Order: sequence, then C-alpha cells, then structure tokens
Amino acid sequence: MLKVEDHDSTNPQANIVNWDSEMQLVSSLNKLQELEKRIHQLRTLLPDRLLLPLRPITQPEAAKQMPRSPQVLLQELKESARSGVAEVGTFQAMWQSPEMAAVWARVDERIRDNGGELLQPSGVWERDYDVLLEGLVGSEREERQHREQAEREAANSKAQAAEGDWRSVVAAFATRGVPGVHVLSSSTEERIVTIVLVRAGITFQAQNVCSLDNSGAPEWLVSIKTAPGTTRTKLETAVCDCLNQRGRKWDLSYLLDMISSYSTIKQTPCKKCQQMTDRTAQLPTIRRYQNGNWEAYHESC
Repeated sequence: MLKVEDHDSTNPQANIVNWDSEMQLVSSLNKLQELEKRIHQLRTLLPDRLLLPLRPITQPEAAKQMPRSPQVLLQELKESARSGVAEVGTFQAMWQSPEMAAVWARVDERIRDNGGELLQPSGVWERDYDVLLEGLVGSEREERQHREQAEREAANSKAQAAEGDWRSVVAAFATRGVPGVHVLSSSTEERIVTIVLVRAGITFQAQNVCSLDNSGAPEWLVSIKTAPGTTRTKLETAVCDCLNQRGRKWDLSYLLDMISSYSTIKQTPCKKCQQMTDRTAQLPTIRRYQNGNWEAYHESC
C-alpha cells in the first residue's frame, strides 16, 4: 500500500484538475500504482543491486568469477552507484512532479473526507489501472477518429457546395488589399490561383485538384512558380511543404490568408526563440494559427 507522506500538496494546479473525468481518475490511479512499483524496486537497490559487484567477495561460493583486478571492481561499484542514484532521482522527479502534486492534494482531500481512514483498507490494488488506462486511451482515440472523419465529411460537403464560387473568394481576398500580396485567378476554366508575395520575392500557384487521400473531395494544392531556367530555393521548398501540410485543404480563403502570412517572412522572427534564423541559418517557415493570428516558428523550434 502506498502511503502519502513527504510531499507538498499545495499545488496551485490541483484546483483546476477535472476530477469528474474518468480519464483523469484512471490516469492518476495509474501514476500511484506505478510509484508503488518503483518503491518495491527501490527496496532491492540496497544492499542487493547496489553492492552486487561485491558478491564474488562476500559470497565466493555463489559467484561465477572474481573481479579481474581492484580497478575493475572499483569501476563496477562506481557504475552501480551511478545507476542507483539515477534510479532514485527518477523516482524523486516523478514523486515531486506537478502532475503528482495535484494527485497528492486529491488523495489528502479524500482521506479527510473519509474521516482520516486510508482509501485502500485491504492494502492491495484491486484493479490494474495500466490496463484500464490503455483501454480508455484506445476508446478516446476511436472517438476522436470518428469525430475527425465526421468533420472531414462535413468540410468536404461544404467544399463541394462552394466549388463553383472560388473566383468570388479570390475577389473578396483581393479587396482586403493586404500589403505586398497580389492574387490573380486564371482566365480559363482551370481552377488556378496565382499569389505573388512582393517583399518575400515568392510566387505561388494554388490549383484545385481531387483529394490526394482518394476521398473524392477537392482540395487546393500549392506549388512554387519559378522563372524559366531557375529552380526552387530551400526557403521556397520549406514554405511550400508547410502550406501543403495544412488542415482545411478545401478552404481557399484559409489558404490565401495563410500564404499572406509569409509576405513578411524575412522580417518576422520565430515566436519561440525570437530569432530570425536558427542554427542552420533558416528563416521561420512554419505557420501556426493561434488566437486569430499566424505565428511564425523555425522547423527546429
């Protein structure tokens, strides 16, 4: 039985944990169960595992062979000590982690509500919470997949309904007058949009094609439009890859807004490291939509 002691339960995050969530409860019980397993393992550390290199000397009849030299024995003892210290450190980090502080606070609260009685009077775990947690995670994953599939189908339906209105989307974006961004729709029946980022010196082409995942829904595929006899730069390739990995591939308005965020790519630092270039001298080519704005990040950040 794991006893609650030597911990700080005054965790400010404890009050915001959703203890009505089955996932939270099972996850917390799994952490407690894992801690108890580690405690049992630590009980074998001293003297058994920590002093294992000395067994040929203290129990020569059980030893397979003696150390080749005192230096070898010393090295084995050092390695055993380092391993033991690391094991204790890992246990302490887990015990004192913010996640466990919230769990300890909850355990203390339940013990107080239980009149000071321990929550497991039998002293043994009645359920394997590792197995329960794995089942819950699997169920949540399936639910998320079903939800995402429903969202994709709804998005595809919306895209198909708006398929013939793509020119008006381009026109509406053009009226916004985003500085340094020029958009032009093709004059033919082909659904192609050209986007020029004047300050960045990059020209994109977005073409409406059938979905690459064989869903049959249309999506906008982005490519770089280069001058004859030239090849794409590393920067252009990285930006194009990010654009084609976006969500909402059916949404032309979303794409145009994302592309326009690259108009100041040579002046916008990384949101995380606040630097223009990373260790490989690359600009922030990743874009993430947060709180109504596109934030720039290095791929390494």
